[in-house]
Amino acid sequence: MEPRFVTDEAALMAGKTLVVADLHIGIEFEYYKAGIKIPSNVGKMEERLVKLTERSGAERLLILGDVKHRVPGVTRQELREIPEFLSEISKRIPTEIIPGNHDGNLKDLVPENVRIHSSKGFLEGKVYFTHGHAWPSPDFLKADYVLVGHEHPQIEVRDRIGYRFTEQVWVKANLSKKRIEKRYKTKTKRLPELIILPRFNPLSGGISFNRGLTDLEKAHKLFHTGLGPLVKCSDHPNSKIYLLDGTFLGKLKNLC
Repeated sequence: MEPRFVTDEAALMAGKTLVVADLHIGIEFEYYKAGIKIPSNVGKMEERLVKLTERSGAERLLILGDVKHRVPGVTRQELREIPEFLSEISKRIPTEIIPGNHDGNLKDLVPENVRIHSSKGFLEGKVYFTHGHAWPSPDFLKADYVLVGHEHPQIEVRDRIGYRFTEQVWVKANLSKKRIEKRYKTKTKRLPELIILPRFNPLSGGISFNRGLTDLEKAHKLFHTGLGPLVKCSDHPNSKIYLLDGTFLGKLKNLC
């Protein structure tokens, strides 16, 4: 069951499971507090997911964390939009969630037919699913692939006169055998490949991976999160970078 990117979308297929991460429903309230009025994006995300389930033939939807945005607590917008969003989606396709670092109190907003897993994630076949903000259970060592969100990866491009644009990307990376063995106090013959999903909500912003690991850590601290432990244990410079349309851009060290 090798995960397959869905062309032109921040989503992938793992067998018959459609996987997305980082919806950040309710983020518009943060913009509003900063004096920026943006209409809610939740309806558009629902439409995208409905079309993706039909297009892909998925039999299950798995959200890898950060369904909601506010930390800590819950906003009125989240109280209103999250139950309705999950109720509508789960009527169309069985829906499951692995909580992320933004998902405190999420269980109070989730319909009974939506399953919530442990925040450590779970192993299914040869794929381990988790949000990425915390260490996974040792079961992830049995996988061929470990899928995470949390990082909101993108690359940043500047031209000679200073114009700048960013593009969301997929990241594939190898994990450090030495660091993983030290953490889990075990010897391993091989480790799963790390795949970092782009954010599904385009309004939630991203971190430019080609700034370098030190700058990445600084940028994450500004958002009070921090790089996930598996990303810190990866061979960052040699990670492979792909655009959402599947274009392979090369190794990260050549894009910095």
